[in-house]
Amino acid sequence: MGEAVTAAAANVGREVVSRGGDARRTGANASGEWVIGVLGALPAPASPATEEWEFSLGALVCKHPRVPAVTARALRPFDSLGALRFGPESVGFEGEDIPWKKVTGLQLHNAFGAMTTEALDAEVDRIREVLPPVPGRKWAVTKVVEGLASVMLAALEQASEQRLDSVNVGCEVMYKGALGRTKTLRANLFTTALLAQQLDVAHSLVVTAQAAGIPVLPADPSAMDAKSAERVRALRERTDAMVVELRAQEADDATSDGADGPAGAGPASLPAGS
Repeated sequence: MGEAVTAAAANVGREVVSRGGDARRTGANASGEWVIGVLGALPAPASPATEEWEFSLGALVCKHPRVPAVTARALRPFDSLGALRFGPESVGFEGEDIPWKKVTGLQLHNAFGAMTTEALDAEVDRIREVLPPVPGRKWAVTKVVEGLASVMLAALEQASEQRLDSVNVGCEVMYKGALGRTKTLRANLFTTALLAQQLDVAHSLVVTAQAAGIPVLPADPSAMDAKSAERVRALRERTDAMVVELRAQEADDATSDGADGPAGAGPASLPAGS
């Protein structure tokens, strides 16, 4: 699985360059239609948030129409992967919650300065390591990577008509740790892309921080340079190629195994380390 995804990311074809735009305009990606549907149904939090709001890559995949309850339980290792959680009392990324009373600042960053092809490659490797070799692992890992790629494509397409330096999201928290030392907690690639795509959520996070008396620090304008547009194009191509390869791999698995779906059907069987 990992080698196939990495190879797909390296082999960018001309066909995939336009697929992301077509996907956004039609409301669905050929491979990630279910992701677009989930994103469209996400409830927007109040501004400021009046109750805890959370979402993660694990929660995204559990909303896939072919994920039964037993498989959802197996996906719990993904619960903190790409997790965003905030509300009146605390804020957190990656399963770590920080009480607002300990937070000293919410730092804005340009979303597309943080979303790079290198970060995407690293995140795919991390996804492969999170889920142990259980029945349905191959299907689950494929869907998690597909979810990440589809959310990134949705964010890129949504911002295609904006200035690249205008999509700033609160994806870094500064807070007081042990012995009063200042520590930082940075959102991962999925959360950054989610905030860039779900602007109501990004706005609520900022307003919730301000309501808690937390300084919101502006993004560094120097983070975007003359090569920014080129990097974003490269990321779009890499991500779109990955989605196309995942689609092809899923079709091959369904054909070779005679069925498709999560644990208990088709590509559920996977040797450890695949």
